[in-house]
Amino acid sequence: MKSHHLFTLLGCLALVSCSTQRYVGSHGEKVASPAVVDVSTQPARNVILMIGDGMGAEQVWAAWLANRGELNITTLPVTGFSVTTSASHLITDSAAGGTAIACGCKTKNGQLGITAEGKPVDSLAVQMHRAGKATGLVVTKSITDATPAAFYAHVKSRRQTADIADALVKSDFEVIVGGGSADFSAAQLAQLEKKCQLFELAAPGNCVAAAKRPGWLAGRVQDALEVLSKDKDGFFLMVEGSKIDTEAHVNSLTGTVQETQDFDQAVGAVLRWMQKHPDTLLVVTADHQTGGLSILDGDKEKGEVKGHFSTYRHSGVAVPVYAAGAGASAFAGVQENTAFFTKIQNAAGLGSRACTSK
Repeated sequence: MKSHHLFTLLGCLALVSCSTQRYVGSHGEKVASPAVVDVSTQPARNVILMIGDGMGAEQVWAAWLANRGELNITTLPVTGFSVTTSASHLITDSAAGGTAIACGCKTKNGQLGITAEGKPVDSLAVQMHRAGKATGLVVTKSITDATPAAFYAHVKSRRQTADIADALVKSDFEVIVGGGSADFSAAQLAQLEKKCQLFELAAPGNCVAAAKRPGWLAGRVQDALEVLSKDKDGFFLMVEGSKIDTEAHVNSLTGTVQETQDFDQAVGAVLRWMQKHPDTLLVVTADHQTGGLSILDGDKEKGEVKGHFSTYRHSGVAVPVYAAGAGASAFAGVQENTAFFTKIQNAAGLGSRACTSK
């Protein structure tokens, strides 16, 4: 009987075994001098939440090796882990993971902006808007994709694209940047362009790969900061490095590293901005890990990393949390992904409001 179990286990492993890959970075990708921002206890006038979709600790350290031992992310002074389980599964999808971060409640895989029982809940973006702050979204996939949609939509299925698009049109964001123009009618696009101070949907679907859009994400983040910082009451900005997940799903080590490095450049842009705006909280995390990446070898002097993916799907491991600036110390240690909601509210001086249905 034991032999049968062993055979079955090995057979299952063989089905998901993926090839070992090697990636060597180029000197042009190395960050020259990462900006450094410390921790402060003052209230956070501004909150910047950056989510690397599918970005586990393994993705971070693969990018760190390829970048010859330097990343902006790894300069952040506060570190922790986030438990990513959903209300229905040990291994979350981006809809449930995004909802937990955005709304502070666990929901079932596939659901957006609602409790496990189906009741709509307000997101951090809505809470910040009610407090008088400007709000924005900058992503590298469709703006109607699961993670950004968790901040404004309330649907039972992430596949309800028309309903999600309609919810965005009715939202109050000052900045909307990403892909997904094909998900909107011409009238909806015109309405969004009229109401937003910064509006760009750079592709009909997801944005092109990082290698084809050098500097785009960091540049758009800088544009968003310039626009949002004009609000006297501060702002809330969510930035997603969406395509780390895409590349890990197809087990491309090269693509995964490049997307993570691209996301890290956006983190660097934020850190440089924060050096003149100390009343800002930056939190960097992920909704889940994708691909079951393992780092098998590498050489940071050569910018070389050798890795192996164990699955084409998400994995169930906790993901890293990094924080800097006003109120950052609250994000140390192991926390549920729902904790971001109350901790960010507290840091911004909004009080601690648990997940509540509308």
